[in-house]
Order: sequence, then C-alpha cells, then structure tokens
Amino acid sequence: MGRTPLEYLTRWRMHKAALLIRSDERSLAQIARSVGYRSEAAFNRKFKQEIGVTPCLFL
Repeated sequence: MGRTPLEYLTRWRMHKAALLIRSDERSLAQIARSVGYRSEAAFNRKFKQEIGVTPCLFL
C-alpha cells in the first residue's frame, strides 16, 4: 500500500469526515470528535492537509 498505519488511519478519518460534512447536520466540532479529534482546529488543519481545502470550503 505504501502508507504507514497512521497515514492510512488519518486518510480514512478524513474521508469519513468528508462524507459526514456533506450528509450530516452536525457541527464541524461534533464531526471532528466523531472521527477522533479533540480539537476542531487540529481537525481543520489535518483536513486541509489531506483533502486540499478547509472543511468550511468543502461544503
């Protein structure tokens, strides 16, 4: 696969979050917590790094 287990997990979390952002009425903070992030800011940074845009722009 060419990825470490942590890279795989991060990618999976971000893709799950992307699906939730588009289909769920919960806030970004709630979605961040549901995919394993305690901080919305940390979630936003990692989402942008993995997906290429911030979660707010992903909507």
